[in-house]
Amino acid sequence: MVFEIQQNSDVTFRLYDWDHIDPKTGKPRALQVDKAIACIDFSEGPVSLVAPVVETTTPVERERLFHCEHFWLWRLRGRSPFTVGAADLPRVLVCVEGDGRVEHGRATYAVGKGDVFPLPAGIGRCVFRPLGAVNLLEISIPD
Repeated sequence: MVFEIQQNSDVTFRLYDWDHIDPKTGKPRALQVDKAIACIDFSEGPVSLVAPVVETTTPVERERLFHCEHFWLWRLRGRSPFTVGAADLPRVLVCVEGDGRVEHGRATYAVGKGDVFPLPAGIGRCVFRPLGAVNLLEISIPD
């Protein structure tokens, strides 16, 4: 799986366009490979697979995948109810596998595979109730 997190930007370079055709011209859309390569900082070294750090195993397996200045990312896997979100910090859930319900107060929201579910900072922590095995990503953008 590839999970891409983007920041707001006025610049987009198209490296590959999945053979899409521009409806106005009837031709493939232009690529900007040279400009994209010019933006890469090759001094960062080779890219490697993420080494997850297990933070908890019950009631959910919570693995920290990234924790940098720009964002934090965890993978949550389990079958029992568990807490998602944080007080005064917005989070986003992405359901990779399975489905379940987010509960906040008296409200219940269905979340299924492929869904992206925002957790505003003002609501704080919520309970996620899986309906069987679930695999979620939880993203946070620090102040």
